[in-house]
Amino acid sequence: MIKQAEKGRDWVVNCAAPIWFNNGIDWKQGGFYDALELTTLANGASRKRLRTATRQIYVFSEACRMGFHEGKAAVEHGLEFLYSKAQSPSGGYLSHFDLDCQPRSKDQDTYDLAFVLFSLAHSYRLLKRERERQEALLLVEHLNTHLRHPIVGFLEGSPHQEPRRQNPHMHLLEASLAWLPFDETGSFRRLADDLVSVFERHFWDPASGAIGEYFDDSLSRHWAACKVVEPGHLFEWIWLLTQYQQATGKPQSHLDQIYRFAHSSGKNIKTGLLFGELGIEGNAPGATVRLWPHAEWIRAEVSVLESASSNHTTMLEQATTALWRFLDAAPAPGLWVERHDGSRDQFILEPAPATSLYHIVGAFSALADSVAAHIPKPGYHAAPQEIQAYDVHSR
Repeated sequence: MIKQAEKGRDWVVNCAAPIWFNNGIDWKQGGFYDALELTTLANGASRKRLRTATRQIYVFSEACRMGFHEGKAAVEHGLEFLYSKAQSPSGGYLSHFDLDCQPRSKDQDTYDLAFVLFSLAHSYRLLKRERERQEALLLVEHLNTHLRHPIVGFLEGSPHQEPRRQNPHMHLLEASLAWLPFDETGSFRRLADDLVSVFERHFWDPASGAIGEYFDDSLSRHWAACKVVEPGHLFEWIWLLTQYQQATGKPQSHLDQIYRFAHSSGKNIKTGLLFGELGIEGNAPGATVRLWPHAEWIRAEVSVLESASSNHTTMLEQATTALWRFLDAAPAPGLWVERHDGSRDQFILEPAPATSLYHIVGAFSALADSVAAHIPKPGYHAAPQEIQAYDVHSR
């Protein structure tokens, strides 16, 4: 694990962060570019998004913690975009913008607002400015006042659309967990508890260990469309629920079952990669898979190893090998190829989407923090929330 952590940190600090700092930020008009062309490093998109800005704030916050100290300027640049371009006078944040940062609509997306909360937490950890804490509390109030669903959980956004998804709730949990070390009011603990309860009652299928993606207005498990499962989200929930377990002391006894389903049904044996989607019975309808599930696979395996009684790293090695295939397929270090076509076993060359860097950095950060927790190194500080997972091998 030490070599993988060092390799990942080097990729972030010396390859990806410089490329995206110099080419992926619109220093003149504000915000971040949505994608970069693989050969020219030119902007490869015709829009800007709140989702990209918030994820890049996180990326450069983590890159700064890993040793790319120019990242602080990128974080401050991203916060300026949030406050001056994206923030709505009536509360919350707008999602979609033209390249000159003019808003395309007044729509708000709960998924995107979750990432605003997440980015504010990592900005606060880096900058220690009270404004980020206050903006986060205002956003929680906005979510609770305007985007709570009358039955359970949260609306998809404003305007609300169906089907309802587990995904915004998952990322709201991620954001609330990021705030727990700084949660003076208890707002984020209450939010996290509520979201885990929604997960247990609606998203997780106790019969199989699968986690549904799409639901009707009541979040019913029995609705036909909830039968879609994404292996990447199985691993992502494993990572988040183990963090919740560590932070609260509340055991998450269903984690073993989710882990078993993810491994028994989620892996494409022919390619060594994951499937992009599954049916709840484990059948895989499509052959194309994106990069991000493999980064979440790494984080899940890190959480397993942190609590395992043995040092058996086979699954982690499989996950890191899979992610590096996407990175190594790009023409230069610091970039990646986003999609793999399993039917032809080849990568699809297209602009690298900026939002995937959040997943990559999250995976390499988890590896680095795990190593730092056992072998502290000068100049690198582990995250305030250490990883402590269930022991999947001892049950």
